[in-house]
Amino acid sequence: MSIAYSPLVLAANSFIIVPMIILALLVGVIVLLRVALRARTDIERHEPYKYLPFESSNPPRGVGKSRLTFQYFGYLIMFLAVEPMVVLLTFLTAASRNYSGDLLLLYLTLVAVLAPLLAYGAYVSKRVPEWGV
Repeated sequence: MSIAYSPLVLAANSFIIVPMIILALLVGVIVLLRVALRARTDIERHEPYKYLPFESSNPPRGVGKSRLTFQYFGYLIMFLAVEPMVVLLTFLTAASRNYSGDLLLLYLTLVAVLAPLLAYGAYVSKRVPEWGV
C-alpha cells in the first residue's frame, strides 16, 4: 500500500489541503471581482445624484416633504393577515371530502380571528402622515 493512500494522508487531504485550495480560489475570485467592479472616480465626480435618495428611480425635484419610516406598515399587516387565509384556502381545495368539513370550520375560524387584524391594517394604511419622521 502506497503512502498516498494511507488514512493519515487522506485525512490531511480532506480536512486541510482541500479546504485551503477552496479558500484560496474564493479569495482569488473575490479579489478579481473587486478589481473588475471597482468604482470609477471620474464618473463619481460628474454624478451629483449618485448618493441622493430617489423616488421610483426618478431624480429628486426639490426638497422632500418628509421621510417615512413605516409608510407601508398597514399593507404589511394586511398581507400578513391575508396570506394564511390564502394558503389554508389552497389546502381546503386540495383536501379530500373526508376532511373538507373540518378544514372549512378551521378556515372560517381563521378568517374570524384574522379579520380584525385585516381591518386594523386597512385603518393604519390610510394614516401615513403619522408615520413621518
